[in-house]
Amino acid sequence: MTISSLGYARISLQNPQDWAQVGEEVLGFESSTDEDGSVRLRMDESPFRYLVEKSETEGFVCAGWECPAEKFDEIVNLLDNNGALIGSGDESECAARAVGAFVRAKDPSGNLLEVFHSRDSDQPFASPLGLDYVAGNLGLGHAVLPASAHDETSEFYNTVLGFRLSDQLVLPPPAEDMQEMRINFYHADNPRHHSLALFNGPAPSGVVHLMTEMTSIDAVGSCMDRVNAAGIPITATLGRHINDGMVSFYFLAPGAIPMEVGYDGMLHDWSDFEPTQSTEGDHWGHVYNFPE
Repeated sequence: MTISSLGYARISLQNPQDWAQVGEEVLGFESSTDEDGSVRLRMDESPFRYLVEKSETEGFVCAGWECPAEKFDEIVNLLDNNGALIGSGDESECAARAVGAFVRAKDPSGNLLEVFHSRDSDQPFASPLGLDYVAGNLGLGHAVLPASAHDETSEFYNTVLGFRLSDQLVLPPPAEDMQEMRINFYHADNPRHHSLALFNGPAPSGVVHLMTEMTSIDAVGSCMDRVNAAGIPITATLGRHINDGMVSFYFLAPGAIPMEVGYDGMLHDWSDFEPTQSTEGDHWGHVYNFPE
C-alpha cells in the first residue's frame, strides 16, 4: 500500500463562512480564515482537514491523499504512465497546503485528486466544543466518490495508488429503470476499515459523502441535536453499518456536501484480512431521505 490516509478535503463555496459556522458550532472544529476568504477547519494536530475556498461554483473539489515521502516519486511516475497526471503544485500552493510537495491527477471517472507528502502535523488543537475525533494517523475519515466508470476507477485506485479492497456492497436496483448499486470500499495503509469508497452512480455535489468519526456515541448524539437545532437537513437517521460497524447519521452541509458523523468504526490488522461482500448496508436504522 502506498497511500497512508485521507489527508484533507477541498470544497468550494460562495460564502466559506457558512462552512466555518457549521464546522465550529455543529461539528466542533477549529476554524480560521485566510486573507482570500478561504476557511480552514481543523479536527486534530494537522494544519487543516477541510479547506473551503471562495468560488462561484459550489461543491466538492477534491480529496488530498497523503503518502510517505519515499513513495512519492513512484506514485507520480505511475500516475504519469497511466495518463492521469495533471501537474505539480508550485511553491505557493504547497505552502497553502502545508505540504512538502503535491501533484494533481484525475481518476478514470473524472474525479480530481491530489497526492502529497511531508505535512506538518504537530500543531496544538482544541475543539471549541471540547470534542475529540478519530483522526491523526487514520486521516480525516473517509470519502465516498462517484465512479461512473466503476470498474476502471476501482482498478486505478488499486493498481496505481495501492488501495486494497475491504468490502464490496451490492444492492438491488432502487427502481425498475435503474442499475444495481455497487460500492467498493478500500483501505489505505492504516487500520481504518475504509478511507475511500467508490459508488457506481452520480453525486450532484461531486462527493457521495465525507465521514467524520467522533470518540463516543454521546458526541454523535449531541451533534445530531445541534444539526436539528440549526434546521440543517438530516439525510439519514441514526443507524449502524454492516461492513465497518459504524454508528452514524448523515446531514447536508453547505455546498450540498453530505456529511456522515459516526462512532465505533472497525479497525483492522490487514495482515490476515480477507475482503468481505455485503448485500445489505445496515444492521439497523439509516433511513435515508435525500433532497430532490
